[in-house]
Amino acid sequence: MEITAFTKHNPKYKDLNHPEEDSFKYSINEGGRVIVAVADGITRDRIVGSYPNPSPAKKAADLFCNSFLAYIRNRTLKDSSIKDAFRYGNRNIWRQLNNDRKVDYLENDFAGCVASGGVIENGKLHWGFITDCGVCVFDKYGKLKFRTPDEGPNSKGDIKEEVEKKYNTSFKEAKGRKITRSEYRNNVNNPLAYGALTGEDSGMNYVRTGEIGLEKEDRVIFYSDGFLSLIYSDEFSEKISGDCLGIERLIESNLERIDGSEGTLVSVVLE
Repeated sequence: MEITAFTKHNPKYKDLNHPEEDSFKYSINEGGRVIVAVADGITRDRIVGSYPNPSPAKKAADLFCNSFLAYIRNRTLKDSSIKDAFRYGNRNIWRQLNNDRKVDYLENDFAGCVASGGVIENGKLHWGFITDCGVCVFDKYGKLKFRTPDEGPNSKGDIKEEVEKKYNTSFKEAKGRKITRSEYRNNVNNPLAYGALTGEDSGMNYVRTGEIGLEKEDRVIFYSDGFLSLIYSDEFSEKISGDCLGIERLIESNLERIDGSEGTLVSVVLE
């Protein structure tokens, strides 16, 4: 197996002192089982002009990745294993970060993250994701064979437009951010709602899982949403048949195309 993993930062955000909030973790055992987790912490409001540091979002992302690998590592895979690993990570976020939190959905919002993760074993990829993190597979020629859909905010409709019309506010205002996070996140009764791992049980309704067969020299990529547009660009596809350094150089030369402040990628090439 050839594995490469990194987080890259968009230089446009440097002056904002935005803390790193992505996380990744992977392992490979002697039998060839590969476990990968990627998480993107959910940025909270600034406090007196500054982002919280250490970031609760980073703590949630790290906790999910560690929990996912810990749950899977010594278990025999079942149909429910990937979703159960997400549930385990979600519950740990609640127990360790949010159990006693008095949430205001602003400066004291839930600590949380979105994530993707999976296991490669015996010629199969067992995958899972929530919201706008994802997993994809390219063949050795750079042809996209599989990708998970983007289920991030606004993927089901324009939340911004509805909040403006229904509540006469916007995400730029504290009122609008509070409404968006309380009414449109993990709310199964809202058709426009999106999911997040905040420890709330309702977040599990937005975790998707499945499996796909793999072939020799397939490249499996787990990513956070910061790399979504770059990964599915023509330039990226052209580099897939090359080495991982070629991919990293491509991203290094296109850092300002990262969606948001940072992006994370873990790439696994099958032997």
